[in-house]
Amino acid sequence: MLILHNTKKPMKNATPEMTLDENLSGNPMPEKKNAGRVLLFYSSRFGHSRKIAGVVADEIRNSGLAVDVEELRHGATIDPRRYVGAGFIVSVRYGFFSSALYEVVDAHKAWLDATPTLLMTVSLTARKPEKRDPAKHSYTRRLLKKTNWTPTRVDVVAGALEYPRYGAIDRACIQLIMLITGGEADGRSEVDYTDWDGVRGTARSYAKEVIESEGRALTALAS
Repeated sequence: MLILHNTKKPMKNATPEMTLDENLSGNPMPEKKNAGRVLLFYSSRFGHSRKIAGVVADEIRNSGLAVDVEELRHGATIDPRRYVGAGFIVSVRYGFFSSALYEVVDAHKAWLDATPTLLMTVSLTARKPEKRDPAKHSYTRRLLKKTNWTPTRVDVVAGALEYPRYGAIDRACIQLIMLITGGEADGRSEVDYTDWDGVRGTARSYAKEVIESEGRALTALAS
């Protein structure tokens, strides 16, 4: 079943302090013994999707599951014997996802279709509320249609504008896009549009789905 989750209004000053695979103290988050394990892939050009993946991982761990976080690269694989779920936190770059995402979905589609999965699209266009509906977000819709994949949970998350981190070409392109779409086009702004509470809520809901799936599987084995 496809669950479409809309994030709330982005909070520009709610950036988390934690980094990937760390809690606020800077120590690795604890994992429970014999916990089911989830694989999280992230695809990030300037690091914001990586930061989101870290927050998602922390929330899933807090639910009692174990998590591995990996950068999505060409040749990435999933060991179905090791994982009970998989998530993809992937950025959109000028209207396109990394081709590595299509590769891994194509290679593991049968397993992904039978396993709780999360797709979280990170898009600067999602700073506008109407662009955060997965059913209306054109890039997400195109991805799902092309792959014929139906993730358990789909979310569209607003990214961050970070002009100082861009090279000359990226800065010019993003300035033009922001100018056309009515955003900050000064070439200097740094704005975090991500609704971090929404990200955490999506992660908790997904973790609950994984745990419930595990419970059904154990019940089926025992019957």
